[in-house]
Amino acid sequence: MSRLTQSYVKGVKVSERHGAGEWMQERLSSLILAPLTLWGLWSGWTLSGAGYDGALAWFRSPVNAALLAITLLVGLWHMNMGLKVIVDDYIHRPAPRTALLALIGLLCVVLAAAGVFFIVRLALGSAPLPAGFGA
Repeated sequence: MSRLTQSYVKGVKVSERHGAGEWMQERLSSLILAPLTLWGLWSGWTLSGAGYDGALAWFRSPVNAALLAITLLVGLWHMNMGLKVIVDDYIHRPAPRTALLALIGLLCVVLAAAGVFFIVRLALGSAPLPAGFGA
C-alpha cells in the first residue's frame, strides 16, 4: 500500500498516531496558564487605580516582567496549538493547510518577539517606543 493511500481514505486524512503528544502539550499549557491567568487578573485589579507611574513601577519589578513574559509565551504556544487543530480538522487540502499553518506559526513568532521586546523595554525603564515613532 502506498504512502498516499495510507494517509487518506476517500479524501479524508486518517490518524497518524501522534495526537496523544499534542493533546498532552495542550493540557500542559492549560495547566501553566491557569495560575498565570489568576495572577494576571489579580495584577490588573491591583493596578486599576495606580495610574501611569504605578504601571511603570509594576513593570520594573523583575518578577512581574518575567511572569508577564511567561504568560505571553505560553499563551501564544497554546493559541498556536489550538489553531493548528482547527486547521487540521477543517482544511483537508495539503497546500492551503501548509500555508495556513506557516502563517499561523509566523504570526505567533512575530507576536512573541514583539511582546517580549516591549516587556523588556518597559522592565528596563525605557519608553515602549522611541520618540517620534508611532502616533
